[in-house]
Amino acid sequence: MNRLLGIAVLCAALTACTAEIPGPPPKPVPTTSPRIDKPRNLAAFDPCKALPTDGSQWFLDPPSAPPAAEKAGLCKYTFGTLTVLVSLQEVEYDEVKKDNPNGHQGQMDGHTIWFACDTDASKLDCGVWAAVGYARTLTITMQDPDSDESWMLRMRTMLVQYVLDRLPKSS
Repeated sequence: MNRLLGIAVLCAALTACTAEIPGPPPKPVPTTSPRIDKPRNLAAFDPCKALPTDGSQWFLDPPSAPPAAEKAGLCKYTFGTLTVLVSLQEVEYDEVKKDNPNGHQGQMDGHTIWFACDTDASKLDCGVWAAVGYARTLTITMQDPDSDESWMLRMRTMLVQYVLDRLPKSS
């Protein structure tokens, strides 16, 4: 009888250990890893062919000068007073955030995106960075002395979406 009582007490103790504790559910553990739902094939990326230059997109007139490679992997587009630089950088997404602390994060087409602007007396300098692969970040920066930050945000959003739509997905 004592044995059965001992087994019953042991079973009750084990059941109590596995019972749920009432209260709010635990909070999810935050992660700093960027979201890349659609890895891209970046091998053939040409920044000088990343943006439309024929006026086919309603949001961008043809450039006032042909796209020009500034250095390997970086292309400069000039649209009147607007200058756009496009590149694919070998940089961690978290480094971009650290280098541009006044920005904000978003999601676009399965990618974590960071938006930031700096203003000085002569121009508005804004950028958008999209995590597209391990330590690979699509970078589009813009400078325009005649624009405001709201317009630049809309333009950056359209440009990064345009480029992401054309980057082939990895299989």
